Amino acid sequence: MNKKILVAYGSKKGSTAEIAEKIGETLRQKGFQVDVLDAGKVKDLTPYSKIILGSSVYIGFWHKKAVLFLKKNIEALEKMPVWLYICGPTGHENPIEQIKGRFYPKSLQPVIERIHPREITCFGGKLVLKTLNPFEKWIVKNVKAPEGDFRDWQAITSWANTIKE
Repeated sequence: MNKKILVAYGSKKGSTAEIAEKIGETLRQKGFQVDVLDAGKVKDLTPYSKIILGSSVYIGFWHKKAVLFLKKNIEALEKMPVWLYICGPTGHENPIEQIKGRFYPKSLQPVIERIHPREITCFGGKLVLKTLNPFEKWIVKNVKAPEGDFRDWQAITSWANTIKE
């Protein structure tokens, strides 16, 4: 039986969820069966042969649902192919260069080392100031993060197309 691919995500404002949907759509076009789900709603990994997990990143921290998904499912994830992506930096620079190799917080290193992801990548994020609370606005102002949608849909599609059987 050909098992499905799970694209799970932890998304604060919806941008990472939209990337997950694009990845799922791209994989379906390649003939895969794909479920795209909020990481907090995934109860069972047995229907899946591959896992893609995305997390929004704020101030260097992964979304709580993505972190809990990794920790809760670590034993299953050790035995299957896993790809990870993060979404967060804004601006026109290359998002991978912007994060300077910090794909995950140091606290997640033991988990990442156990699951041995096939790849970890980073996509630009989306920042809409009117959706932020006062504390978030203060942080954005202090780090001088530019407002706008910096997701590169072509790069996202290209990355999804690298996921093989």
